[in-house]
Amino acid sequence: MTGGQAVVAALRAHDVKVVFGMPGVHNLALYDALCDAPEIQHVVVRHEQAAGFAADGYARATGRPGVAITTAGPGATNALTAIAEAWSDSSPVVLIASHIESPYVEQERGFGHELRGQLDVFRTATRYRARPMHVREIVPRLADAFAEAQRGRPRPVIVQIPQDVLNGSAEVDVPEPAPVARPEAAASMVRAAAGILARAQRPAIYAGVGIHRAGGHAELLAVAELLDAPVFTTAQGKGAIPEDHPLAVGNRWTGEAELIKFLSESDVLLAVGTRFGATDTSQWQLRLPAAIIQIDADADELNRNVPAEVALEGDAKTVLSQLLRELEGHPVDRRASRRMEVEELRQSLDVTAASAWPEPMRFLRDLRAGLARDAILFCDSLVQYWAARHFPVFAPRSMHLPWTFGTLGSSLPMAIGAKVAFLDRQVVALCGDGALMFTLPELATAVQARANIVIVVCNDRGYGAMRMHQRRRFGRFIASDLATPDFAAVAEAFGARGLRVNSANELGPALEAALTDTRPVLIDVPLALDLPWR
Repeated sequence: MTGGQAVVAALRAHDVKVVFGMPGVHNLALYDALCDAPEIQHVVVRHEQAAGFAADGYARATGRPGVAITTAGPGATNALTAIAEAWSDSSPVVLIASHIESPYVEQERGFGHELRGQLDVFRTATRYRARPMHVREIVPRLADAFAEAQRGRPRPVIVQIPQDVLNGSAEVDVPEPAPVARPEAAASMVRAAAGILARAQRPAIYAGVGIHRAGGHAELLAVAELLDAPVFTTAQGKGAIPEDHPLAVGNRWTGEAELIKFLSESDVLLAVGTRFGATDTSQWQLRLPAAIIQIDADADELNRNVPAEVALEGDAKTVLSQLLRELEGHPVDRRASRRMEVEELRQSLDVTAASAWPEPMRFLRDLRAGLARDAILFCDSLVQYWAARHFPVFAPRSMHLPWTFGTLGSSLPMAIGAKVAFLDRQVVALCGDGALMFTLPELATAVQARANIVIVVCNDRGYGAMRMHQRRRFGRFIASDLATPDFAAVAEAFGARGLRVNSANELGPALEAALTDTRPVLIDVPLALDLPWR
């Protein structure tokens, strides 16, 4: 095989269905090999950052590794922001980057697209980095990369292949990949946790993004129902259980005093796949229950931010299954149900929010009403804070946010990645006008890939969040008004459909029309937002 063919063989071995990327002079041997692999769909992007975002969106929506391909130098570094986003949000992205010829690596001899220390640039944003220096090394290094991307807490990885290695040829062995390990927690610790939960009178559950990465949704719901425990989530944990379930609190509790009090009155908190990060806990100002049981695949996150009475290291799905077995054989103390209290609080706070913010709340209500239960939503910019609290999510892995790293412009290419994976599901990108301008050319990617996503743009003609913060802090603002294009006309120019409404109250009919179209559709909505808390 050539080196390019070895890469494709490794992709086949790992059952990769789609890759996102751009050809460049250094990776053409790989692209030539893709010509002979019609079963692997290639989505060509307009900027390498979008390749990383699309691979990330694919990974978030499917739970499988997403694959991005770039050329050397600026091609690789253009993808770095997307890889850092995947690191921040624990997403298994495999980046395959090319490089200059191996004899000249790290010598700064003046080759095109040369970057000294190209692999080291990714050190803080990847779990695994490799540079195969012979064709025979490509398959095993990619096998290691796929394994590391999915080990424990998912993380992005990079394999950088010099041009001459991609162009060269050798005998290549392509073994079957090893199965992904789903580690259990120590049995004695599980028994201790089950005993505490069984004796608790007011248990609660706090679910983070780890539940989606592990696919432990059924197990979480079973534990919640067995304990009759309300389920609070982080922003990225939304959809851990359906948010119309009687035990679902969702993420609306953040910033709401009544629900914070309700959480603090619990006597035991089972935290699953969350690190109690600063953004989700108001920098640890929340009053949490005295007893915390923490499940996490990453040992470094156990007890990092909040001390746990019992810390369970292991895969969330596996450990929840262990807990279920222990609890089913352990008599659970009789306790008063908290379901009625959850329902009353949800209804009260929804009424209060609708009264305080009628326009954005109606906008989100109309968006939810127009979509199927399993529609997949990607958000970025200020509107993500509204969606995190007030957009109900009913299906696993169906709402995604760049929550901690907070990359603007990620929603459009991420939505493309998800739509390519799920052609039969509705996929929506919800963003602001300033954020959309970061990746607007990827509309052409969506058109070419026949990814009929819907882009809903909350348009206030500027960086609305920055205007708001500057006004609050300094009484004036600068560099936050933008000359924005006619987004509907731009969409039409790209070959998509462009729609413009006169107010946020007109979203419903426009969304209905968009969802029946076979093309990508952009809906331009005039909507200025403040922060969704009092």
